[in-house]
Amino acid sequence: MTKFLFFNVPGYGHVNPTLPVVQELVHRGHKVVYYNTATFRPHVERTGAEFRPYSDLDVLPKHMTQMAENLVNISNFLLSESVRQVPFVLEQIEREQPDLVLYDSICLWGHQGAILANVPSIASHTTIIFEGVPGMLKARDYVYAITQAVPHLPKLLRIKRKLIQSFGPQIFPNKDIFPVVGDLNIQYTSRLFQPETEFINGRFRHTGPSIQPNTRTPHTFPFDQLNDDPVVYISMGTIHQQTAQFYRTCYQAFADFPAQFVLALGQQLNPTDLGAAPANFIVQPYVPQLELLPKVDLFITHGGINSVQEGLYFGVPLLVVPQQMEQMLNGRLVAKHGAGVVLGKRPLPSVTPDLLKETVTNLLSDKTFAMAAHQIGDSFMDSGGYMKAVDEIIAFAPK
Repeated sequence: MTKFLFFNVPGYGHVNPTLPVVQELVHRGHKVVYYNTATFRPHVERTGAEFRPYSDLDVLPKHMTQMAENLVNISNFLLSESVRQVPFVLEQIEREQPDLVLYDSICLWGHQGAILANVPSIASHTTIIFEGVPGMLKARDYVYAITQAVPHLPKLLRIKRKLIQSFGPQIFPNKDIFPVVGDLNIQYTSRLFQPETEFINGRFRHTGPSIQPNTRTPHTFPFDQLNDDPVVYISMGTIHQQTAQFYRTCYQAFADFPAQFVLALGQQLNPTDLGAAPANFIVQPYVPQLELLPKVDLFITHGGINSVQEGLYFGVPLLVVPQQMEQMLNGRLVAKHGAGVVLGKRPLPSVTPDLLKETVTNLLSDKTFAMAAHQIGDSFMDSGGYMKAVDEIIAFAPK
């Protein structure tokens, strides 16, 4: 039996892909102790792993998502947490004596604790790596990023200096702070979908999306209400100020459209906030996404990487309406592969009913989008999924 400690951050997009991996590790007889905020206790405990809360970290997932809209802001948060969490990680490693430490690719404290304790490590990469990818960022993107970053840079440099003074320069072994890398790196995508970049080296394993419905919170859905019309699924992730207005725009655009629409609202919106739904809409707080997607003809999404890859896994073309820069890049990648369309030249674009209707009509009628989505989905399935990820982890673990 191998003993693993897994340190993660409080974001569903970073946690969900790891749950099938952890469940399979436990199923194969290994011990996993998983660290996160209390929100994730039931999700982790369903896998059979032992859950441990962080000693002093209570950020909610929605706040984590909001911070991620500004890359320097989220970097400051993660660096600040490392000041507090690295001693906790070292204490846990000393107490548990693991064979291997796993951590998310933005969980800086897990990475730094493993370095200081000299324990072999594996980084879990739930996102696409865009560092060093030519042509993905436009001039306007650099202006947008610099405008966001400048006010927060002095704080970032101060916190980084504090960490170096406390623990030594070895805790920043690479030029880039993020994504952090391990001795081995599991990336939950295919080599086809990850763009070429010098950042990807021989220590990376591309195992495809980690998909296992029984690790998700169960939700009921009236599947019997689906008819023979094309099914368009709309889910925009965490609610932003403009999201409710986007849903109202969908109502305007598609009230008389010859398709059936499924709208996942999330917990922060009430259906009454949007007004009366058109007759061809099924509106639910939550939707069992993995069960619904095989029945879907088009997925309108914010462009979060898990939603993007889950849609493509089932061969569903995408209309990406991004809410922040990383989602914009994910959308451009989808469009580059011909598997969908990204709307807007910036995050949170202004979308009109006419533009939505025209774009959805094109995506449903032009079958080349679905063909490209199926090609990417095939590459995901061929990569092995969570079972392959577990094979790689066990093969790497000290014997």
